[in-house]
Amino acid sequence: MIGYLDDPEPVVDQLCRCVAPGGLVSIMTGNAGAMAVRPSLERRWTDALASFDTTRETGVLGLPTRADTVEEISDLIDARGFRPVQWYGVWLFVDWLDLGGAALDPNDADQLQAAAEVELEAGRRDPYRQLSRLFHLIGRADRWNRAPAACRTLPPFH
Repeated sequence: MIGYLDDPEPVVDQLCRCVAPGGLVSIMTGNAGAMAVRPSLERRWTDALASFDTTRETGVLGLPTRADTVEEISDLIDARGFRPVQWYGVWLFVDWLDLGGAALDPNDADQLQAAAEVELEAGRRDPYRQLSRLFHLIGRADRWNRAPAACRTLPPFH
């Protein structure tokens, strides 16, 4: 997930260089449009109000994260010869369950299957996908893109 990087462009460059002509690039990152949801559900109203105008937070792992918009990441890949094909919301309902004390039971296969089906459907539809904590963008390389031979070692994450 590129949301842990201060600047996503070097990694997006590498990803796009490694895709064969006609291939797909897949990018997941935080959803800037949903930054106010978590602090609101935690009743941190001052933080929630400030979240409408920010793209940075400390995530659930205690690490600083950055969020993007679908349009921003679409523009990044478009500038590298990729046509945005589709985007999906990721973690709409299950990401918020712990906040209400109703976490999923990892030993209940039926519950996990049902939750996955609901998440998949919500991730495909507006307005639900717009409120998802993360989004997943898929782009297709045009047929003149560089072949995988142009791929180099990814830079280290800092």
